[in-house]
Amino acid sequence: MSAAKCAECARLEREREAARAARDMSRVTDCNVLIKRHPDHSKQPAPAGRGRG
Repeated sequence: MSAAKCAECARLEREREAARAARDMSRVTDCNVLIKRHPDHSKQPAPAGRGRG
């Protein structure tokens, strides 16, 4: 992750820490996924799901 963070990533990191403090690990995971998929942090697009059928 780069040293300079965008406002959205900073917000997601704060939200993740608040969720961790509240022991809401589902929300922690959601924030981790959103941070990882954010275009400023990934040179490759997020993998597409295979779907059903």
